[in-house]
Amino acid sequence: MIRILLADDEIEARDNIIQYIDWAANGLELVGAAGDGAEALELIEKLGPDIAILDIYMPKLNGIQVIEQCRKEMEFPPAFIIVSGYDDFRYAQQAIRLKVEEYLLKPFLDRELMEAIQRALLQIELRRPGLKGDFFSFVLDCQESDRQSEHGGYSIEKERQVLNAVSVGGSEDVARSVDEFLRECVQGQPVSIVLNYGEMLYYEICRLVMERTGSFPAENTFFNREWSREGAYGQLSQALHSCAGDAWEQLNGAKRRSAVVTAAVNYIDGHYSEDLTLGQIAAKVFVSPPYLSNLFKEKMGLTLTAYIHRLRIEKAKALLLDGQHSISKVAEAVGYRHEKHFMQTFKKLCGMTPSQFRFRKKG
Repeated sequence: MIRILLADDEIEARDNIIQYIDWAANGLELVGAAGDGAEALELIEKLGPDIAILDIYMPKLNGIQVIEQCRKEMEFPPAFIIVSGYDDFRYAQQAIRLKVEEYLLKPFLDRELMEAIQRALLQIELRRPGLKGDFFSFVLDCQESDRQSEHGGYSIEKERQVLNAVSVGGSEDVARSVDEFLRECVQGQPVSIVLNYGEMLYYEICRLVMERTGSFPAENTFFNREWSREGAYGQLSQALHSCAGDAWEQLNGAKRRSAVVTAAVNYIDGHYSEDLTLGQIAAKVFVSPPYLSNLFKEKMGLTLTAYIHRLRIEKAKALLLDGQHSISKVAEAVGYRHEKHFMQTFKKLCGMTPSQFRFRKKG
């Protein structure tokens, strides 16, 4: 679980974040909430969260001051997400100077906060202690002695092929797409460019995994290794194949997980009487519409739309048996804006019209 601390002196703003984020479903744990900067600093030092979400304007210590103190006093401070109700360029400059991971302006969407949390966690993982060697220093050293190549370049098309293979392909597709990326983008390039391109693809693979699962790839196969100029090409190939393969395994392992589907079902169960769309539901559970559509069908054995219709018809049956509502009122109560659509759906699923169902049950 990703441990999060929240600090905002506006109780309503703090409560809104706590209420509208489905923490557990997204692999998050809210370990503390503070009402001022001094309390936030104390809780950060005491609880050691992975990420601290701080409002800039707080009494006692503002968000920038909290970050400055943490940088001075803690060996491994958390990643920081700054939120502010004011577009204050001065504070934004200070946030950049302190290398704050994310800066959000209020009001922001739940999805925007989740994306900020994912990006902040990615930065934590990329620089966490215990990694072998210093990759970034190694790349800088290579840049000083390398001459820029006059051919080749990073290919977004090849990157997308790798990400698509990791998402929906087989293991052979993953290996083939990585080989094509290496052949297209890396072959014949100086070492520094090779490693920069590899890092870019690695970052995108990690981001994909985080978007789909809410967690970072299990193994940091790219940075957690010793690099050398002589073996850089082979090392990069091994690292990217390993990373893409692990990501594919992790996403396919998601078939055994149902947190996203459970969250979607819970949302549908609570809002079936409203106009529901795939995009709307996907946004609520922080995944893309195509991903939710495919995963829902895989886990539930029917499409998301079919589930919504079945749920609505089951709710309609109870109202029909109650006998207190007209057919049109029942249709409206369960989410159908047109009575004809309701009657067609009801007959398709039940083999009879709503009136026939009501009559037969009463008889």
